Order: sequence, then structure tokens, then C-alpha cells
Amino acid sequence: MSETHFDTAATSKALKTHLSGWFGVQQACAYRAPAESSAVMRLDTGPSSGCSGASAGSCGSPSACGSETTAPACDIAAQLRAEQQRGREMERLLSQYVSPGVLERLMADPDGVGPGSETRDVTVLFADLQGFTSLAEALKDNPGRLADLINAFLDPMTEIVLAHGGTIDKYMGDCVMAFWGAPADDPAQASHAFDAAQAMIAAMDDVRDRFRAIFADEREPPPVDIGVSIGINSGDCIVGNVGSRRRFDYSVLGDPVNVASRLEGLCKTYATPLLVGEETARRLGPDAGLGPIGRITLRGRSQRMGVFALAPQARAELAA
Repeated sequence: MSETHFDTAATSKALKTHLSGWFGVQQACAYRAPAESSAVMRLDTGPSSGCSGASAGSCGSPSACGSETTAPACDIAAQLRAEQQRGREMERLLSQYVSPGVLERLMADPDGVGPGSETRDVTVLFADLQGFTSLAEALKDNPGRLADLINAFLDPMTEIVLAHGGTIDKYMGDCVMAFWGAPADDPAQASHAFDAAQAMIAAMDDVRDRFRAIFADEREPPPVDIGVSIGINSGDCIVGNVGSRRRFDYSVLGDPVNVASRLEGLCKTYATPLLVGEETARRLGPDAGLGPIGRITLRGRSQRMGVFALAPQARAELAA
């Protein structure tokens, strides 16, 4: 006789904590254990159970077993299958927001990230599509095509973030916000964010091709004069579930976030696709290919801070 132990109540509670942050209260509440009153299910899968097949519950329903004594085991087996299916669906949804490495750690240790908020050292990245305003004006009567353009930019940017171990915080129109260092620790977070930024810059040729393909049937397609502007900054932030009682997101808040956003907004002023805060630059070290812009006062801040951009040689290598 063999026994299968499945702690449905504990697993459900832990996953709800994380899923609620990413997908909202309603979605998380839809994920619940089928028998939360029982902390541990005990399933007898031995031959005496009366079910056919390798495991109890292959019948799919108690009535198919032909014996009333097997009904509890078959009920539990059916519940376990449904629970596993819900778990796979939640894992699929999570994979759209966090990298495979972070997802693996969350699934292996659901209790590793508790509810509420905490102070974490993170690196934040904002990436915005430059030149989109004129395209949006040209497509004011075609919102469907406008959505196609936004997705043609956000899709590769998202894949780059996830490929470099980052977490998607949110989308804001044609801008994506991401961070490293939460929910799982990342000692190399600055390097991962910086590498992602460089990959985003290099991917813009492909994005332009995607835009031109969308306009392929236009008699007079608008010029595709687009680029990307990116701001990166590191420091201590509040990380956790932020929002209202009805809806909240797993997000980061704090001065480093505001600085990263301000840096992204200054890229056009300094004619560069990437600006990096001094703390991130310090972590990256002298071999990162960054050059100082100077010490500037960002809007909303009283103190000057050092700002860095890609050195000309580094930019040339990305454009090659």
C-alpha cells in the first residue's frame, strides 16, 4: 500500500498570497483548495481500493468504481487532479510576470515571500517608446492598429526583462516598468538590469521592422522614426502588495523608483537611449562602458546626483 500526502490548505494559502499581488483579489480568491478543512489528504492508492488503473481516482468519479467504499478515495483523487490543473494555470499566469528562475524559486518555496510589504534592495528600470506620439496621431481613427504597435514594442521588451531575471511591475501606455531583487534576492541585480537595457536598445531594429510590417498595407505609411529611452536606478524600496481592498498589485515604491522614472524622461534631453543613476553605476563598476553626464538636480529632488550614460563606443557597439 502506498500513500500520497498533499497539503492542499497550506499550498492554497501560500499561493494565494503571491497570486493576489499579481492578479488581484478576485482571481486569487478563485484559487482555493477543494478541501481546506483537511490539512493533509491521505489517499490510499493500493490495489484494495477497488479502482482500476495505476492510481486511485483513474475512474474519474466514485460511481465508476462500482463500490461505495471507494467513493472517498475517488473524490479525493478527482479533487487532486483539479487542484493540480489550477496550479498549472496559476504557474502559467505567473510566468507572464516573472522570469523562469524567479518562478521556480516561488513554486519551490511559496512561503518565501510573505504578505504585506517589506524594504528590499532593488534595481528599477523604465523603458519608454520614443516617437510614438506622432504615430498615435496618425492612427487616431484606427485604435486597433494602435494597439498592434504598442504590443509590437512591449512584447520584445517584456521578453528581454524576463530573460534577464527581472519582474514586470506594470505597463503604462507605451512604457514598461520592471525591477530586479524581488520577490527573489538577486545579488547581480544591477548587472542584470543593465544587460536588459542594452538588449532593449539592440532590439529596436527588430521593433522598427515590426512597425513597418504593420503599416505594409498603407498606401502612404507614416515614417517609423522611433527609439527607446531607458532609466535605471538602484536602492532600498518598499516592495509588496500596493493598492486598495478591491484590487492591488505586487509593486515597488520609493525614491529609487522616482529617480529611475525621471532619468528615463531625460534621455531625449541628453540625446541618449539610456541614463543610469550613480548608485547603479557604482555597482556596475568602471568596465560597464558608462560615462558621466554630470551632477544634476532631478525634478522633485533637492540634492544633485550623478547621472551616467553609455559611452560613445558602447553605443556604437550596440548599433552595429
